[in-house]
Amino acid sequence: MIKDVLVVGFGPVGAVLTAFLGQRGVSVLAVDRAATTYPRPRAAGLDEEVLRLLVRLPGMAEMLTDTRASTRATFLGPDRRLLLAAGQGQAELGVPVGVFLHQPSVEAALRAGIATLPSVEVRLGVGVRSIDDGADAVTVGLEDDTVVQARWVIGCDGATSTVRALIGVDFVGRTFAQPWLVVDARSAEPLPVPDDIAFVLDPRRPAVTMPMPGGHRWEWMMFPGENPERMAEPETVTSLLTPWIDPGTVAVERAAVYTFHARMANRWRVGRVLLAGDAAHTMPPFAGQGLASGIRDAAALAWRLTEVLAGLRDPDSLDDYERERRPQVAAITTRAIRAGRIVQTTSPVRAAALRAALRTAAHAPGLGHALRSGAARPRTRLPKAARPRRAHDGGRWAGRVLPNPCIRTEDGRVCRLDDILGSSWVLLGLGDDAGVALTPQVRAWVDRRGGTTLTIGHAVSADRDDQRARSGPVIVDLDGTVLRMRGRSRQPQVAVVRPDRYLLGVFPSSRLEDVLTSASGVGVTG
Repeated sequence: MIKDVLVVGFGPVGAVLTAFLGQRGVSVLAVDRAATTYPRPRAAGLDEEVLRLLVRLPGMAEMLTDTRASTRATFLGPDRRLLLAAGQGQAELGVPVGVFLHQPSVEAALRAGIATLPSVEVRLGVGVRSIDDGADAVTVGLEDDTVVQARWVIGCDGATSTVRALIGVDFVGRTFAQPWLVVDARSAEPLPVPDDIAFVLDPRRPAVTMPMPGGHRWEWMMFPGENPERMAEPETVTSLLTPWIDPGTVAVERAAVYTFHARMANRWRVGRVLLAGDAAHTMPPFAGQGLASGIRDAAALAWRLTEVLAGLRDPDSLDDYERERRPQVAAITTRAIRAGRIVQTTSPVRAAALRAALRTAAHAPGLGHALRSGAARPRTRLPKAARPRRAHDGGRWAGRVLPNPCIRTEDGRVCRLDDILGSSWVLLGLGDDAGVALTPQVRAWVDRRGGTTLTIGHAVSADRDDQRARSGPVIVDLDGTVLRMRGRSRQPQVAVVRPDRYLLGVFPSSRLEDVLTSASGVGVTG
């Protein structure tokens, strides 16, 4: 039997992609050379955009109970006194603005949820040996001498990806000269350490420290000539921990040396084979976006694959996945490299100048408050190439992430907007009944994709006895967050929301047929 999708690599990115697809009823086979999850924590944190996606997956509804909220990043001097605190701003998506997590626990919950999906099969302890891309399917030879076929193959098998090698794709970029020692320690009691991620700007040995559920992580930069094996020995780890804590009060869970890379596959798709996560790109950790970028890959790819498999999207439109994600990843990687240059400053003169600049910024009228309030927080937006063509420009909302405010349903229930949106496309009528304004063709386009049509109203207008015909429910935006997207337009406005919660834009209802044709690559009748 031919599977719809073969996911190679069942780490966090491969598992998230599998869950997205299985949730949509796609038949998936996921394989991984490892027989179990990696037992040690690697990624330490995630942002609210990614958390919003994860908590909707099977088995993940309670994941936030095992995390620690993250609200700001701090910069400390060699004496560990605060130089500058940069806040992350207010949470807008119904989840914390950021969290620190224990990756093995998250992966265990995710795998348990995937096990409930009837269209998903998982085979562990077996890797991929060969790939033969055909016109209608891919034939894949596994290491246990079995052969499987799938319409599409996604390589999520990490930075040393076998899939990437088998399809002949280069992994270009560079490796950074400075390795870092990473130490994770578990503790039954609270530790006398910063509650937030802290970058220690000490030219004698730059460091990063951050809380984790049940413990803490330290990272120290190594210098040329230092022996990695000796740095990870208990005696060295104890000496590095001693200025921070009593090492006898913690259990060291991991001490390992890592060398960071900034690399990207020169192609993310060859025929019916695509790459995602570390198989497609790696970056230094200083922006905290490595795992988050892989999960965004999975979200951007899953809904496109689902529509291609259902005949609702041209297969060549899968190239849009790379066109969209590549510039996003490149921008984040650049940001991580720049942050790394600051953190890894070893010149005493430059380090002193940097500390002085941070102190000045922290105490500058207005600037310090803006930074603490989240003014420096990066916001993810789709690149212009991924938005509708100019004739259907959605204005300043195109490419933004849909807010997730508290709403009240017609039956009086108060919940988050996400709780009623489903996992496909959404048309939100802003202050007007979207259903009344929709043509039969647009309604059919939404219905074929299992989409949702809603009207967002103010409390006053939604509560009144409105006799207009309605084709969908009217909900109340309790604080007006979504309604603000309408602006001052007097024409009926509809927000078009992709399955991954990015806004295609806000459009007059009269333009929807052209907009949806542009978005899907086929007419609204297709």
